[in-house]
Amino acid sequence: MQTALNFLRKRKTPKNNGERAEQAAEDFLLKQGLHFVERNFFCRLGEIDLIFLDQHTFVFIEVRFRANSAHGSAAESLGHSKLKKVRNSAALWLQKNNKENNASRFDAILFDEKIDTQHLTWLKAVF
Repeated sequence: MQTALNFLRKRKTPKNNGERAEQAAEDFLLKQGLHFVERNFFCRLGEIDLIFLDQHTFVFIEVRFRANSAHGSAAESLGHSKLKKVRNSAALWLQKNNKENNASRFDAILFDEKIDTQHLTWLKAVF
């Protein structure tokens, strides 16, 4: 059974920095003891990069990567519009999955300059 779950969880080889950052964030969160639920939930309201379960709390993760600071840091890229889309998408995901009464939070995994754990910042309950 575990092998089948690992097969379903594994994604294809990342094609770009965004996908590499999401994979690195997913690997990091698994090592932190969170349980993988879903990746790249798309809906008409927006997208959620990663969804995890932290004990009994659903965690909606926004992953951001900035190769250089010319256009701001990864944290600065979390604009009001993006955060609103993630919140609305999460509300729809909770409704579709009949989890509206479950606890939830919104985290961000940020990478500045490189996609590795030395350049990773995990902001819990960031918005």
